[in-house]
Amino acid sequence: MVRPRKISLRERLAVNVRNERLARRWTQEDLGHRSGVSQRYISRLESAKSAITVDTIDKLAEAFDVDGAQLLRRPP
Repeated sequence: MVRPRKISLRERLAVNVRNERLARRWTQEDLGHRSGVSQRYISRLESAKSAITVDTIDKLAEAFDVDGAQLLRRPP
């Protein structure tokens, strides 16, 4: 039996941020304006190429009106 690959927290965050953004039909630029995080940084987060601080998770969660822990949950 093949085990599914374990997804890192960085990858979880990337998937969840993208899913939350797309569910609202926001562009990365829209999310940037709402959260105070640059579009370029959001792009790097969504591709799991950048690390993130707790403060930035908080800004994104506030923009989405969700708990920060929701952005770190295992994606569906």
